[in-house]
Amino acid sequence: MYKNLTGILILLICCSCSPKVKSIILKDLSTIDPLKKQGVHNCNDPLYYFPDSLTNIRYLRINVHFMDDESGTRNFKMDEGKKFIRYLISNANKRLSENKKMNLPVGNTTATLATQYRYKIVAATNDPNDDGFYKHYDDKLYYYVNKGRNKNNYDRKLIDKYSIGSDSIINIFILPHHPDSVATEHYKATKTGIALGTSLKMAGMLEGDPEPWKYATLLNHEVGHILGLSHSWLRYDRCDDTPEHPNCWGRTNEPPCDTIPSNNMMDYNAEQMALTPCQLGIVHKGFNKINSKNRKLITRDWCHLDKSKTIIIDKETNWYGSKDITHNIVVKENVDLHIYCRISMPQNSSITLMPGAQLFLYDATLHNDCNLQWQGIIVQSKKDISAQIICYGKSELLNCTTSIE
Repeated sequence: MYKNLTGILILLICCSCSPKVKSIILKDLSTIDPLKKQGVHNCNDPLYYFPDSLTNIRYLRINVHFMDDESGTRNFKMDEGKKFIRYLISNANKRLSENKKMNLPVGNTTATLATQYRYKIVAATNDPNDDGFYKHYDDKLYYYVNKGRNKNNYDRKLIDKYSIGSDSIINIFILPHHPDSVATEHYKATKTGIALGTSLKMAGMLEGDPEPWKYATLLNHEVGHILGLSHSWLRYDRCDDTPEHPNCWGRTNEPPCDTIPSNNMMDYNAEQMALTPCQLGIVHKGFNKINSKNRKLITRDWCHLDKSKTIIIDKETNWYGSKDITHNIVVKENVDLHIYCRISMPQNSSITLMPGAQLFLYDATLHNDCNLQWQGIIVQSKKDISAQIICYGKSELLNCTTSIE
């Protein structure tokens, strides 16, 4: 179905000279988006979700549980634990903000993109004293064992009993290794963790290095699993930009570890500071998929209009994946914008098409994900030149007065 719609809404737009208003000029990502050249689209393909200049930082909501025995002597005291974890979270966020270039393959040209997600400790209840930190005393469930017949790293009893708001918050459980295990010569109380659903267990902080930052990459790795990432040394991690390798912790004098080791966050290595475009595409696809597990874990900060910037489309642009927009959009004269998937527009926002601009919609849905009203599409014209909306397939404009028939 092909339809040309002109003059849906023609308004006189007043220009603002306010120095507070800035513009976002989109970067051309065609060099790292091979599908752009193929002219195909699939809204579920991670390659359409590489973070770009429109990708706001997503804040993952987390809370923290300290598990202790009933004597209260096996884990951090509450004030001490809060200080330790806040430092850990701050360092983990810093590492996410400093995404590094991939070491492998040697000589690679893999793009290094901003990760655009961070952690935020939140309360799980309406209690004014709830700061997102909790302490539990339980002789049967307070400990972590990752080796031997009594290992419980995969056991969910702890999570089922003590997690709070796990449908929208990542619950992090801080556990000591069991003292009986630590007392044996064969058990090593190393820093370790495991992701289970939207929760994770972490252990080894009390027995290991006292510096909180030493555990930041462990947290990032385990949260990576929650967000859909697999170990990246494997052949089938769904990403072509994460090569197979022997998964060496560091470089040694003996093969196969006598070459440059990986630095990818989802490998086991001493650095764990790199995420590839494909891995970030998987993460952000989950953030943008309506009703997905991952979308429910992030702060909903896309509902309302941010007037501090305007998105300026000043050259032909393709939006292949779904997006949550927080600003007004202006498509400049004689410029084309192609939208292929779902776009959420903030309350009271608009898309302005200047004379000669064209908006192409390919089975696209434009709406407000928070069920609030936005102003729709403003089609401008001058003399005999008008902007146009061109639809392919079934496209929808929801939560606004403008409609497509």
